Amino acid sequence: MRWPSCLALGAALLLPGGCSGTLYLTTTGTSPRPPAEVFDCVRAQIPVLGFTQTSFDVDEHRVTAKKFDGGARDADTRFRRRVERLSIELASATDGGARLKISAHTFTELMTQRGPTEVEESASPAVRAAAQKLLEACGS
Repeated sequence: MRWPSCLALGAALLLPGGCSGTLYLTTTGTSPRPPAEVFDCVRAQIPVLGFTQTSFDVDEHRVTAKKFDGGARDADTRFRRRVERLSIELASATDGGARLKISAHTFTELMTQRGPTEVEESASPAVRAAAQKLLEACGS
């Protein structure tokens, strides 16, 4: 019988998928102010934090922003730059206030034969701090 070796192989193939962690940081918070006011606060704080707004949806209260880390270096010859991104979503809370969800991502931009390619890595301390400052400025 070959069952034990097949089970061990199956377990070895499934184990890495269940052990992977997330690379980005998600921060949540609430505000007593209505979502429209918090949305305006978020849009005003993005340039203060050094980010550039890349998109926004007024109806759904979503904003995305990015920032290039000019001081980042890497030994990979394909390395171009590091990109930090914030994704902010607002929703109405039951008490009339707003719920904030801020996702902080860090990407390494590589120059490949197909052109620029982004590879996600663990959220940098800088983008984590920016997400926390945004939550403190516009949250509760």
